[in-house]
Amino acid sequence: MKKIEMARDRLLANKSMFVAVQGEQGEPELGVSTFVRLNECIFVYTSHLSRHVRYLLNSKTAVCLLCEDECSSQNIWARCRLKFNVSINEVSRSDRRFDKLCDEFIIRHGSTMKLIRNFTDFHMLSFTPIDGVLVIGFAKAFKVEGSEFKIVSHLKEA
Repeated sequence: MKKIEMARDRLLANKSMFVAVQGEQGEPELGVSTFVRLNECIFVYTSHLSRHVRYLLNSKTAVCLLCEDECSSQNIWARCRLKFNVSINEVSRSDRRFDKLCDEFIIRHGSTMKLIRNFTDFHMLSFTPIDGVLVIGFAKAFKVEGSEFKIVSHLKEA
């Protein structure tokens, strides 16, 4: 179990993730976002000028993917990855958490956040993880649940 948890935690240490959302006509839309993980949520700060962000603001659900870098993967066919479903809420600029979250983005991602912090096209979104799948190799897929990505079972069948 320790090896599985370590693989999961390495993925959660990534600085960015892919975010997929369903568009207005049911079409898939994909984006990539930097994130900060605090308490039980994952926060992204991103612009509604990107189509996927407008869809995120409307749909309130998405699928996220954290993926091991190709360069560090021992086998490209069995890259470690964590795919999970989230519910989404916006954190308004008047919310007492907003400034603290911006500060966390500066700590984790650098000074660019100081520049974009007051851009009005940007939104702070709170993603609450629901469930997902952690893959750490061939025949090594695990169901995860909740904001701690608790490993609940080994997936042995399709």
